[in-house]
Amino acid sequence: MTELESAKEKRFPVTFKRVALAIALSPRAEALLFEAVRIAKMFEAQLTLIHVGELSDAQRVEFDELITRAGGQELAPEIVAKSGKPVDVILNVCKEKNTDLLIAGALQKENLVRYFRGSIARKLSREANCSILLITNPKKESEICSRILVNGLSHPKTPDTVKTAVYVAGKFNANELMIADEVPTKAIRVRVNDDKGLINAERKRRVLARAEHRRLNKAIREVDVPNNTELTKHVLYGRPGYSIGHFAADKGVDLLVMNSPDTRLGLFDRLFTHDIEYVLSDLPCDLLIVHTTRETAKKALS
Repeated sequence: MTELESAKEKRFPVTFKRVALAIALSPRAEALLFEAVRIAKMFEAQLTLIHVGELSDAQRVEFDELITRAGGQELAPEIVAKSGKPVDVILNVCKEKNTDLLIAGALQKENLVRYFRGSIARKLSREANCSILLITNPKKESEICSRILVNGLSHPKTPDTVKTAVYVAGKFNANELMIADEVPTKAIRVRVNDDKGLINAERKRRVLARAEHRRLNKAIREVDVPNNTELTKHVLYGRPGYSIGHFAADKGVDLLVMNSPDTRLGLFDRLFTHDIEYVLSDLPCDLLIVHTTRETAKKALS
């Protein structure tokens, strides 16, 4: 077994040593910068600020003042300002800086026109070659990230995503880490015409639930959960993406952690929605999309 194969087998978390913030001089800029500075310090990471468009000398002074107010002087963040299409500029800078985590602001609810046109945050989520954290309601004051929910669906990326969620929970001192799998309702669909049908439906649900719990146990078997973090497992029934989003809202989750999309999503995908599209169209909380590639294992070894 090669060193890389061994690293992949060990399922290292996706660590964040180089953090970037997509920022503009807007009303939310200061709160977003406060959030980014706190996160960069938690992960002991370098911080880069990405601004789309040229900056005047006065604007650079304004950025320096914002950095000082956010307590980011010790991080000495680099400010990169380039003109071009927002998504192209942000993604190119992330690639140049070998970014591990991109932070961006996101609207909690998108209207129909914006949904089909696609906001910058949605495009970044589909096309970024690094993990991305969408912050729905940035605050200057620090708040505890108490409850974290991570997807536990059956997918090759899930073990890395779960490990990353545990890594983040430790950094954020989260009280509870929930791992939830989503079982499509069609998987338990049976004819229910009488009592026997009800019994069969319930039996099938129990069998599926036991199988999913066994799989979730296997996914977290090698995970070292922080002592102060409670780990709970849940099996949800419904449309993937839709059910986990509602579960996050019902449980008052602070951070939802999901796998990155397998492919870039186009108009067809928006008409026939993928799991992450449901979450992006109505964010229940902050969203961390973990980007897992072969480079994940390589970085873990460096």
